[in-house]
Amino acid sequence: MEKLKITAILLLVILPFYGQQKTDDKKIIFAMIDDYSKSVIAKDSVVFYGLFNDGNVTWCAGYKDRTQAKEIEAKGKVKAGSNYFSGSYKGFMRSLFRHQSTEDKFDNIKVIEDGTVASVTMDYSFWADGKMTNWGSKYLNLIKRDGKWKITSVIYSLEMIQYFKQPALKERYRN
Repeated sequence: MEKLKITAILLLVILPFYGQQKTDDKKIIFAMIDDYSKSVIAKDSVVFYGLFNDGNVTWCAGYKDRTQAKEIEAKGKVKAGSNYFSGSYKGFMRSLFRHQSTEDKFDNIKVIEDGTVASVTMDYSFWADGKMTNWGSKYLNLIKRDGKWKITSVIYSLEMIQYFKQPALKERYRN
């Protein structure tokens, strides 16, 4: 009986700290997403690059089927594999300088993490020169390296606004 009381007391003392760590990690990851967005607006490559892991980072996007169909209709027959592209976060940052203003807006953000790795899903819309150009879903994978969260991959779907408007948030909400 005495061991049971000690175990119960230890659990009451330890569990709040365990839960707090997860809450803190999620807060840090949400702050990273905010830094990501702010660095796109400011075209701040130092902050933006600092969010990513050293070495290879996957950066890949795929056109949604209906946008791909519209692209084929508009441009004619396209080569195999043209519904996706890959690049780099550095290339993405460099591309921002073609525009007067840029913004990557995020909503419907979900974070799953275990203190070492994390997955973030969100809806996004990309804006250039005050106009939305494309939107879709974005998926980030992160790793906690040397006590700091770093993005290891960015994969997203693309709908072109010239073909399809982004639905309202309540229509996009995922559980």
